[in-house]
Amino acid sequence: MKELVPPRPDSSITRRAFLRRTGGAGLAASLLTSSSFFTRASRADTGQSYTGNLVLITQTGASPDKALPNLLDAYQKAHPGIQVKLIQYPEEKFVALYTAAQAAGEQVDVLMLNGQDLRRYAASHALTSLDDVSFKTRFLPEALTTFTIDGKLWGFPSGALGGFIVFANKALLQKFNLQLPATYDDLKSIAAVLHKNGIAPFTHPGKIIYMWPVWFFTTFAQTSNNRSIERTIEILSGKGKFTDADVVQGIDLVFQFGRDKMFSQSVLGLDFGNAQTELMTGKACFYLFHDSIAKPMLEAKAANFELDSMLMPNLVGRQVDSQFPGGPGVVLSIPEKIDPSRKQAALDLIDFLTSDEADRESIQLNGGAVPVNAGVPTAPISVYTKEKADISKLVVYLDWFYPPEITKVLQEGLQAGVVGRTTAEALGKSLQATLDRLVSGGYKFAA
Repeated sequence: MKELVPPRPDSSITRRAFLRRTGGAGLAASLLTSSSFFTRASRADTGQSYTGNLVLITQTGASPDKALPNLLDAYQKAHPGIQVKLIQYPEEKFVALYTAAQAAGEQVDVLMLNGQDLRRYAASHALTSLDDVSFKTRFLPEALTTFTIDGKLWGFPSGALGGFIVFANKALLQKFNLQLPATYDDLKSIAAVLHKNGIAPFTHPGKIIYMWPVWFFTTFAQTSNNRSIERTIEILSGKGKFTDADVVQGIDLVFQFGRDKMFSQSVLGLDFGNAQTELMTGKACFYLFHDSIAKPMLEAKAANFELDSMLMPNLVGRQVDSQFPGGPGVVLSIPEKIDPSRKQAALDLIDFLTSDEADRESIQLNGGAVPVNAGVPTAPISVYTKEKADISKLVVYLDWFYPPEITKVLQEGLQAGVVGRTTAEALGKSLQATLDRLVSGGYKFAA
């Protein structure tokens, strides 16, 4: 379907990398300015037995470039005799470089991954199970679910748990005596008023092709009767198909937004800055995007703009929950082949990096709707408290399960379909044909 869409923008950054770089998952830069935290850390009675080097491998963009080295300095002060070596691989080359390091027998003690890569290594039995770790009780259950595969826990989250909610300009709604919509019919009624006044219902950075799948994840949650993960696993395992009715309906609902002119007229030409500007200047009323942008939008104090949020209205006309796609940002794991003499030290490092104090300071500086640690409060901001109340409705990004070939076809097909250049049925067939080719070439989904 490449010929159906405009030229792709620079795609050297993926959606998950973008979110980590915009506050969705940062380890705490604020820790680095907290003298009290450093003092407590340096006075810790670790009782450690291992001395020597620990190697932490992460991906470029997984945390602020300057924060993590300083945070590791704090850990080293608290653990005399241990030196932490930080190795960062570019995300687009991570798998290849880490595979080469493994083949060469290089030391690796802690991995800082995204959810998709954690699944890859957990499924191939390349990580250490962390089920028996005592400090796992500090995390929200929803933050751990993402990293529980085959009934075992493979890593611990850091930073914030959140996802793609629907932002709204409350001031614009009030101007026209409108309420937040509960159904698609409500949304169409609102759209009619907005269109008469030259306002687009939804803005979206449609130029950025990797942002389109979150729309399908949102609609498929409803068309699958809140079984989008289960159905995804069934399809990838050969027990269902991308041509099944609920998948096609989910795709078509995204295209319906296009047919009903719910998007900005120039949606395929908008990048992140353009889309956010449309929302904040009253050129559009709604924006389906990650909660990481809430804090800077609030701090901007734009005229005639009041930020509100909701989950997607009911699109299917039957009783389903409105769920939203998201997940924790980064996850800390231990390789399965770690030298046993360093395993406890590696676990101590993860304990330090995921402590309540670390998470609390991270949220205070970096924002984020829902801290992954249960003992860390959500900031008293209405957008955040709304999302915290709905956190049980968060569903992990489905492309964390997809092979990359499937993700690419979905991205291109959705971008094409919202402007009428393909159909839901055609995209479903293309997705299934891609999966069939992968299976014939040896692909097997790891449940």
